[in-house]
Amino acid sequence: MSWRRNRSKAVGIIAAACLAAGAAWAAETQGTAGAPPAKKANDPVKPSAPSAKPSGPAAPSAPRPDAPVAKVNGAPLLRRDFDLTVQMIFRKRGAGERSHADLDAVRQAALDIMIDNELLYQKAKEAGVTVTDAEAKEEAARLKSALGSPETSAAFLKEIGATEADLVAQVRRTISIGRFVDQKVAGSLTVGEKEARAWYDTHPEAMARPESAHIRQIVVQVTPDASPAARAAARQKVEEILKSLRGGEDFAALARRYSDGPEAARGGDGGWIWAGSSALPAVERAAMTLKPGQTSDILESRRGFHIVQVTERRPAGTVPFDEARERIIARLKDEQRQTRVKEYVATLRASARIEKLA
Repeated sequence: MSWRRNRSKAVGIIAAACLAAGAAWAAETQGTAGAPPAKKANDPVKPSAPSAKPSGPAAPSAPRPDAPVAKVNGAPLLRRDFDLTVQMIFRKRGAGERSHADLDAVRQAALDIMIDNELLYQKAKEAGVTVTDAEAKEEAARLKSALGSPETSAAFLKEIGATEADLVAQVRRTISIGRFVDQKVAGSLTVGEKEARAWYDTHPEAMARPESAHIRQIVVQVTPDASPAARAAARQKVEEILKSLRGGEDFAALARRYSDGPEAARGGDGGWIWAGSSALPAVERAAMTLKPGQTSDILESRRGFHIVQVTERRPAGTVPFDEARERIIARLKDEQRQTRVKEYVATLRASARIEKLA
């Protein structure tokens, strides 16, 4: 288990909503306690599109978004959702782990995930599991807020070809499947101190962590393609914030009031940063340079303008067992859950009518 997050927080959360159930659970337990979210990947694999028309025979048209890629007990799985799932799998990988060479394998994995989720969803419906509109919309709003500003979340959904209604629908399915699995499949999950300690003692490499700094930050968002006027306005805003900080105002209060980042609700708490983490380069450099209590000047990144404050530093070393215990227990319970879900889905597949059309 790596104590670093392996995926973008915002992308990963949306991926969990879209992929649902067991496939997303394992990744949720694989991060450093308090580790900062990784940066969003910039190079997703786009859904297939028709090439430009050459002279001669017309090129084939792109598949319809509502065309089925598979049927599960007669229920269609749509191309739109399939393309989205493929993108999500790629986005969960690091930038150096993406390759078009294994796209076929990723597509097959995406289709299998969708089939498994549909089987679980059908059983959840049979069991009468319900999710209210309010619950689905509240969770969808939380996921969108993790992406940043409303403009950022809207742009992201547009980029991956999803609408607000798509997100709410996927969230509803995810909650429904999760409740069904917890109630009917996973059952009681128990991990004792002895098992947690044994895992800790036999995985020393997973307990190593680098020198790191805990930060707070204030973000004034401005996109790279913003107009000069918009950039100037953002710059003026962040300069006023920095002036207030130097005048003695509380960093957390200013972050809650003015920051555009998802950490605003936490008083700007950006978690732990280390050299080689997935933080934005400007933020990482400041985090690894400042001393506890020090605040940076205005920093600029592709997200906009930042002010960073280091609240704590810790040396490289081994994560103490007392600090790691709860996360290890969560991981081992998650492994138990995944095993039970895998076995249950195998029984569903054995009696299901599954047609792969893609």
